[in-house]
Amino acid sequence: MIAKNNEEFTRLVLEREHFYCQGCSKDYSHSWCFDKKLKNKYLCAHHIKRKKPHPELRLETDNGICTCLDCHTKHHDGNLTYRPNNETEDNQIR
Repeated sequence: MIAKNNEEFTRLVLEREHFYCQGCSKDYSHSWCFDKKLKNKYLCAHHIKRKKPHPELRLETDNGICTCLDCHTKHHDGNLTYRPNNETEDNQIR
């Protein structure tokens, strides 16, 4: 599914994942809130294939996973990787 904008992308990915972090598996379903000004206090939608080399996938919800802010930071720092089932190493989150 292709979202209309970044906010919808985030909402759709988080709802699809039932507000569970795909890095640490923590359940944020009871503490989740989304506010356009504050953004989300706990969760974000992380792009599996990076936006810069794959701008066409920026709003494609199949290219997103739900991560807590700690795991999202670890992904970008290179301290945590996530590889969805049946994905190649090229699609690994970094």
